[in-house]
Amino acid sequence: MTKEIFALNIDHFNEMVEAALVGIYIIQDDLLRYVNPALARMFGYHPKELIDRVNVLDLIHPEDREGVRSRMRQRFTGESAATPHVARGITAAGEVIHFESLARLVIYQGRPAITGTLVNVTNCVQAQDKLEKHRQQLKRLSAQLIASREAESKRISQELHDEIGQALTAVSINLAQIKQNLPQDVPAAVHKRLAESEALIAQTLILTRKISLELRPTMLDDLGLIPTLRWYIHQFGDRLNIEAAFATNGIRQSFSSELETVVYRVVQEGLTNVARHAQASKIEVNLDYQAGRLLLTITDNGIGFDVQELLQSKNVDHRLGLLGIEERISLFAGTLNINSSPGKGTTLRIVFPSIELRHI
Repeated sequence: MTKEIFALNIDHFNEMVEAALVGIYIIQDDLLRYVNPALARMFGYHPKELIDRVNVLDLIHPEDREGVRSRMRQRFTGESAATPHVARGITAAGEVIHFESLARLVIYQGRPAITGTLVNVTNCVQAQDKLEKHRQQLKRLSAQLIASREAESKRISQELHDEIGQALTAVSINLAQIKQNLPQDVPAAVHKRLAESEALIAQTLILTRKISLELRPTMLDDLGLIPTLRWYIHQFGDRLNIEAAFATNGIRQSFSSELETVVYRVVQEGLTNVARHAQASKIEVNLDYQAGRLLLTITDNGIGFDVQELLQSKNVDHRLGLLGIEERISLFAGTLNINSSPGKGTTLRIVFPSIELRHI
């Protein structure tokens, strides 16, 4: 009775293997000693065309054969545990497929063999490749949009400085000349209006220069990143009447203009967030360059916030500033880490890997 049950179980097991949707195989002496119908179909064969006839490496893409051979050797010698891996195969029709295999060492007919499962993951790999291509396209588009915005900001900044600024200066000079040439008997109201006009022009000049600098400070192109950041952070501290410190380490030369623009904009956005939300009395900005890695940290002693709550918020407006930072730093494979909690201030830590200094 026990032997009958055992025989029935073996038959049932064989039926399950034959009907399985995943490929199942046994490899011994580099030959396929057994394949189920699912594996044979995957490669466009009948099981009889493969069993004891085909070297398993003949089904593998030429560029992946050495890797598969190495894994098989490790399985037979017990050098590695059973872990899944992905490789490419060649079908009977010459088509390339991607498969994931999980194998282990067994004893088959008294000798060591490898048995395992094989799943066709071609559609998954192709979908991942397609997503990666779209991601790269979006990254290039994002870079183009950022570059276009910077170019437009630079153009408007120059026009504000060169055209409107000069025109306002000319009007101011004209008003001063008019005041000098006024007759003695001019009513006081005229002098008052002229003084008001001069004050309005002076205020407009200051505002124009402020907008021009915020759009694109000319010193970023003329003097470089470090002097521009030092000036901007000093101005930020004066404007908000808070303590503002800036320090650098390991920077003896400049970076590419594209990276310097990104770093400046990130600092600008980070400090804007401090001004809007942090209620801080002190900020520190540090720029450190070591072994090809550029590290930017922006720290404040403000009210802080719950990072997870912000990141999970459905209101995108609440994290637009962080999204802008992430968009820019992604152009240089940068990463952003936020350390904050209510009542304990905030630190933004941005790392740019594999950055080279530019020789002057």
